[in-house]
Order: sequence, then structure tokens, then C-alpha cells
Amino acid sequence: MAPHSFPAFALLLPAVLVLVAFAAISARASVATIMPSPAPAVEGSGFLHACCANTTNASTCYDSLLPHAGSFHGNRVLVARAAANLAFTRLRSFREGLRRLPPGATGGGRIVDRALQLCVSSAEVSLLREGDALAVIQRLETAAGRGRREQAESDLNTANLYVGGIGPCVTSCVDDVESIGDAGRAALASPVGKKVLAWVANVRLHGDIALDLVVQSEPEYVVQSEPE
Repeated sequence: MAPHSFPAFALLLPAVLVLVAFAAISARASVATIMPSPAPAVEGSGFLHACCANTTNASTCYDSLLPHAGSFHGNRVLVARAAANLAFTRLRSFREGLRRLPPGATGGGRIVDRALQLCVSSAEVSLLREGDALAVIQRLETAAGRGRREQAESDLNTANLYVGGIGPCVTSCVDDVESIGDAGRAALASPVGKKVLAWVANVRLHGDIALDLVVQSEPEYVVQSEPE
């Protein structure tokens, strides 16, 4: 009687099991590579999230200021100053964008070109207030406990006025172009006009966010009244 012979696959079974185990380990390693561990939270991100919660657009506020979150140290005045600085930067970009437009870019003719040049002039006037706006906001940070209440309130009003003027500066530009009539509306509907409208919306958004944060910074300072 012939001796029993094992099937060929039985001899290969240990090698197959090793290959299966190796494939499983490789798959887990690949998944770990594709799905890295969550990044640690940015310092100050929770405080920034709270500051942005009641602004015009909380997500834009948070995302735009997150790179500076570690420098705020729980101080709303610092958040307001960073937001105001960003809003003025966007206004400056708006002005430069208009300056780079060639004559007739919107197809609206000379009257639209003149209106856009007036927008440039209006932006320049608002930008002249940038230094004073940032200075008074910074002064609010250091006013606590050693300044006059009247001065602190005056600084806050000045900051509200100058930062609050950023949004209306650009929206009035659109209003002026639209007021021209059909030529103005057609110019804004052109590809270049739509680009200008996008710039306006961006500046307006960041200006409104900055103003919201300036208003919220008021509780940060409690100044001493002058002795009677």
C-alpha cells in the first residue's frame, strides 16, 4: 500500500499565513500614514473662538486671526487691534487693485473710470486714519488703572469711528458706480466689475468684523476716575 501524501497546499500553508500577517501589518501602517494624529490645538484658539462668536462672520473672524491667537493672552483689545490691522490691510489691497485697472477695464467708459478713481481717493482718506486708529486701540490696552475715563471713552469712540468707516468706504464706491445708471450697472456686471464687487465684499466683511471686536473690547479696560 502506497504511503499517504500531503496535498501541496498543506506544505505552503505556513508561508501563506506569514504573508497574510505581513499584509495586515502593512495595511495598518498605511492607514496610520494616511490618517495622522490630530494636530494639537493652537494656543489661545479657545479664547479667539469666544471673541469671534458674536461677530458678523464667526468662522471668517476665527480663521483670519488664528495665526495670531498665541499673542492675544486673553486680551480682547489685542484681538481688536489685530482685526483692525487686517481690515486696513484689505482696504489697502482694494485701493491697489483699483489703481492697477487699465482705463476702460469695465467697459463702462470714462464716467465709470472717474467713479473708480474717486473710490481710490476715498480709500486713501480712510487709510490716513489707520495709524491713529491702531494707536488709540493700543492705548486702550494700557489705559486700565492709570488713565482718565474720559480719555479712554474718547479713544474707544475714535476707534469705532475710524474702523467703522472701512466698510462704508467701499460700499459707497459701489453705490456711486451704480448711481451712474445703465452704464454703471453694466460695468459692475462685467468680469472686471465682478472682481471689484468681490474686493468690496471682502473689505466690508473684515471691516465689520474688526468693528465688532473693537466694540467688544470695551469691557477690557476699567479706568480710574479722577479725584474730585
